[in-house]
Amino acid sequence: MREGNTWKSGPRSTAAIAVLLLAACGPEDDAAQPLRSEVRDSAGVTIVENARPTLGSRLAWQIGETPAASIGTEEGDPGEMLFGVRDATRLADGRIVVANAGTSDLRVFAADGAYLETWGGRGEGPGEFSRYTPEAVSRWRGDSVAADNMFQRRLEIFDSRGGHGRTVTLADGYHSFLGVLPDGAMLVKPSPVLAGGLFDSGEPLVRRDEDFGLLDPGGELRVSLGLHPGQEWYVSTTPPATGAHPLGRSTVATIWGDLVVVAPTDRYELRAYGSDGTLVRIIRRDHELRSPTQAELDRVLAESFAGLPEEVRVRLAAPTENMSLVEYFPAFEALHSDPLGHLWVQEYRYPGQDRNVWAVFDADGRVQGFVETPPGLDVFEIGEDYILGRVMDEFDVERVQFWPLDRGR
Repeated sequence: MREGNTWKSGPRSTAAIAVLLLAACGPEDDAAQPLRSEVRDSAGVTIVENARPTLGSRLAWQIGETPAASIGTEEGDPGEMLFGVRDATRLADGRIVVANAGTSDLRVFAADGAYLETWGGRGEGPGEFSRYTPEAVSRWRGDSVAADNMFQRRLEIFDSRGGHGRTVTLADGYHSFLGVLPDGAMLVKPSPVLAGGLFDSGEPLVRRDEDFGLLDPGGELRVSLGLHPGQEWYVSTTPPATGAHPLGRSTVATIWGDLVVVAPTDRYELRAYGSDGTLVRIIRRDHELRSPTQAELDRVLAESFAGLPEEVRVRLAAPTENMSLVEYFPAFEALHSDPLGHLWVQEYRYPGQDRNVWAVFDADGRVQGFVETPPGLDVFEIGEDYILGRVMDEFDVERVQFWPLDRGR
């Protein structure tokens, strides 16, 4: 969901790639060196210390030269026109379900990308969604599908044919649905916008703690995973506006097998919890924090407004004129896992870099090497043999793409 004015880098063109090359930091490739990891126990918690792989450390996995399916069009069938895509998931039979928040519904497509049908719609009744939702869609137990209605603090559950099964109301204080554990527990957190408090601090940079939690399948709180530093927000009073700082840190989370990983991007440390909320593993990787410069911030802001009509550009840029610098760049950007037990951590892209590089860890938390995903692809889901995500083309048309992934097994 986007509220107020938000700033982000402009769309990046999609190009065909084959193999996974090097990390986004560093100008040259270097020879692969042996990967180094040390494992120790501390009061029952497994701690895995990883050296940073050299740039030449790459996995021999290959991504197809072109997507096997590309969903979205600028004109034609309205069902194929995407707007405000927030998430997507692939069902067991190959269908792809897209959370199309711009029209408050779920769009269902065949494995080849052909439009099939629409589930839900805007409204307040069962199986309906508020404006700017659903933000997330996920496979539920059995063949069902869950999608969130953040403003109503609830999940809408659909069967595999699109019939609405039931509504789950989330526990008080939690709005955002992040995923489902194998035992049915839901990973959730509050929304900083709905929780309030962004404008009343009097500070140009605001960062509220967020309480990540696990809810039982019925929506009741099972356990809190504790407070973690939330998104860094920029606040402007002249004119009034707020948005996520374009270089800001946050806390990201994902389901990893039967564990939950919650990780502030302030440093390269990933904390894995069991479904009862017990901390079971800490994964660290060597990383040197770096502070941004004013020139780097200026570059990101300029790219954000590039190509807009002058009147629009001036209006959107006004709140950013005196934007404060954050203390450090994030240590990484995003987390995902795959069905084979790997944890994928996206390297942070510094201003001027557009390569999507991921460090991949095995099921024990030992780093395995780097993988590079297609430029401009915002990854939603990684399967055993595919990557699903969204791109914006050169005409700002949203497309959900399904890329084959060959692990060479």
